[in-house]
Amino acid sequence: MTRPSLSLLGNALLVVVLLVSTASIPIAAQTASANDVQIRGIEHAGPGVVATESDRTYITAWQPSNVTVTIGGESGTYSVCTRVQSGPNSATQLGCRQINSNGGQSSVTFNVEQWPTNETGSQQLVVEVFGANGTNSLAQTSRSLTVFPPEGDADDDGLANQRELEYGTDIRESDTDGDGLSDGAEVNNYETNPTDPDSDGDGLSDGVEVNEFETNPNETDTDGDGLTDGKEVTTYNTDPTKADSDGDGLSDGEEVNEYETDPNVADSDEDGLSDGEEVNQYETNPTKADTDEDGLSDGEEVNQYETNPTKADTDEDGLGDGKEVNEYDTDPNDPDTDGDGVGDGTEVERGTNPNTRGGRSIGLPGADVRISTLVMLGAILLVGLVAGAVLARRHSSLSGLVPGVSKRDRDDGPAEFPTPRNDGGDETADETADEDADGATADDTQEQEQAEEEESPLSDEERVLYLLDQHNGQLRQSAVVDGTGWSKSKVSRVLSRMADEGTIEKINIGRENIIARPESVPDHARSQSDDL
Repeated sequence: MTRPSLSLLGNALLVVVLLVSTASIPIAAQTASANDVQIRGIEHAGPGVVATESDRTYITAWQPSNVTVTIGGESGTYSVCTRVQSGPNSATQLGCRQINSNGGQSSVTFNVEQWPTNETGSQQLVVEVFGANGTNSLAQTSRSLTVFPPEGDADDDGLANQRELEYGTDIRESDTDGDGLSDGAEVNNYETNPTDPDSDGDGLSDGVEVNEFETNPNETDTDGDGLTDGKEVTTYNTDPTKADSDGDGLSDGEEVNEYETDPNVADSDEDGLSDGEEVNQYETNPTKADTDEDGLSDGEEVNQYETNPTKADTDEDGLGDGKEVNEYDTDPNDPDTDGDGVGDGTEVERGTNPNTRGGRSIGLPGADVRISTLVMLGAILLVGLVAGAVLARRHSSLSGLVPGVSKRDRDDGPAEFPTPRNDGGDETADETADEDADGATADDTQEQEQAEEEESPLSDEERVLYLLDQHNGQLRQSAVVDGTGWSKSKVSRVLSRMADEGTIEKINIGRENIIARPESVPDHARSQSDDL
């Protein structure tokens, strides 16, 4: 049997894996020829090469690239040819080059300025080596290609292949930076960077800003409050689209960076004033409930007693506002609550009652608890002077006709309370009137006026009850202020005391209280008043 010659074996095809990349990769296997020619490597490089995988190379049709083929074997002259084919009957030649081998390795390069326009999509790159005459095939291998046309959209992201390369995005990935927005949406709709997941660098990805929080992916601080969108979402839990999340009059940035208040709580120190009111209106500390440390919260001072929340002793009488309200029941806005010419602080220091004229001791620690002899004598004399006037005026009960207030109360207060009158039933009053008519001396008249001024026929509680009786047992708290002429703080103190004693009921309606005698509270409001 005749043994096959080596020339016949040289006609066998070499099957190899063609790796298209920027570095030469040796062919894995091929069939030996008579001259032992081998395709040892292929290098596919240039701008047109998009990516290389183990079994496929991705290239662009509109950009130049080059294919370098390296062969080895016996010395001689060979012809190396390359072609592209999408099927057995469809092939486009890229070119053939002759190469002279010295017996080692030799290379030849094919420059492709532009890929054939009809050869896009999935293709096969075939490399074949022929003898010097160009007829005898000595070695062959093929490689899978994907060729991208310029106007196509390989990844269906809304951005054409050619434009993807202009923006540096991946033709094969719809969301190159993985931020939740497609490359096309970033370029065409939001003008964000499709290769940077956080275009504005605020700590939120572009997709999260657009799809979840509706913030601007190109602005680090969408609402302009001084906090980045990322900080608002991840650190402070505030609204990145609203400059003042809690609506207290301070921006979120001011609360966090300047005042250290809670941007999600309108009243950080729970003192009854919003953070914005404290900072912008009253200049109090929004993180401290009692700015001046006088024993009253800032809200109580502003809303209830009308005192200065930044000044511990508003009326400068020597008593702190809190002590006046909570301990001595004096007016924190009046340095001399009882109008006796001695300041509240001085009276407390001396041990006398700052709410009562006449110098009665209030039994303060270390104070003299006795009634001074001088005050007792004055009181006895005063009682004698005004006895007639008092008997004439006090003849009706609180549920009926109430006599008028003293001259001092008439001068200081409004006209809701009747003035003193003589109804003919008091002989002492008639005699006094007759004496005046017969030419009473100026001293007698002055004594009577002084007596009326010193002795008011109605206490504070009686004045309130009188007003209630004039209005069917019910009255707004603001009307009590108007009807008595007292300050809001005094009205609040008197009404609180009466409510504690059960003389009246306080019913909260919105932002104001309704004051009522217990028997005049409407049925539908009784449960509410019982809770107060």
